[in-house]
Amino acid sequence: MSSKNLIRLKTYPMKINNIINGSNTLLKLFCCLTIVVIICILLGHYAFKNGILTCDHYVFNTYLYIILAILLIFMVVLINDQTGIFNYFILWIVQGSFVRIILTFIIIISILFGLMYKLDKVDPQNIVASNIIWIALILLLGFFLIPIIWFGRLNDVVGIAGILTIIITTIVGLLGYYYGDKIVTFDWDKYLIYALWCIMIIIFISLFLITDPIQILLMISLISSISLIIFVLLLLSNHKKLKQNSEKCIDGKTVPNYPVESFRLFIKILNVFQYLIRILGYMKKKR
Repeated sequence: MSSKNLIRLKTYPMKINNIINGSNTLLKLFCCLTIVVIICILLGHYAFKNGILTCDHYVFNTYLYIILAILLIFMVVLINDQTGIFNYFILWIVQGSFVRIILTFIIIISILFGLMYKLDKVDPQNIVASNIIWIALILLLGFFLIPIIWFGRLNDVVGIAGILTIIITTIVGLLGYYYGDKIVTFDWDKYLIYALWCIMIIIFISLFLITDPIQILLMISLISSISLIIFVLLLLSNHKKLKQNSEKCIDGKTVPNYPVESFRLFIKILNVFQYLIRILGYMKKKR
């Protein structure tokens, strides 16, 4: 990392503190926690029948989990605003040697994929284990989101990105749920995943080939735009599958796995949000 980029990164927490200065973070945390409790009560009421997971209200329960995930992410950001604990950890990583950066990145990514694997394999009837793994995944994703939030706040685009994410998720969700069979006529998920892997390889190679800041900015904008389209298409396909899974879920024959179902949707929504922040932020920088 160049000294110029490192100096810029070091100043991010101070700039962010100036932006959030005067905001009542503790009040926001309390409000979030209150809504979290309400969501948990609703899940307890609608996701269970006679103490057993039920297929009734399958889509509603899935979105209750998604809303809960959004609130947990929001709480991670607010706790960081209040304490700065994640800011210091991120700076500790990037200020270290190249070996420290690579090793820390490998460890965190390994934990992330390990948790995703465990979530997919754990017995859905083991409610405590599946929900603990789900919460750990959401909190870890909240940590990953913090640098994006830094960038979004510095360019004042977090709010508009959030609104656009809600609009896109709503429209794409309705299209996928009601018209998914007509739109998604084949399993395009695997091809979109291949495209994402290709993008990751291109990014890795470009780190060594591109040095001009303007070219880097153009490349990031282009890749962010393509990635946004890919995740919107994945979100569309996932809503089609959500409807199919809800129809297949029958009490006594199937145990609904709401943590897995919600996480598959939430990870796409989160990526739509973070790519919107990047695109809007870079557009603002150009102006």
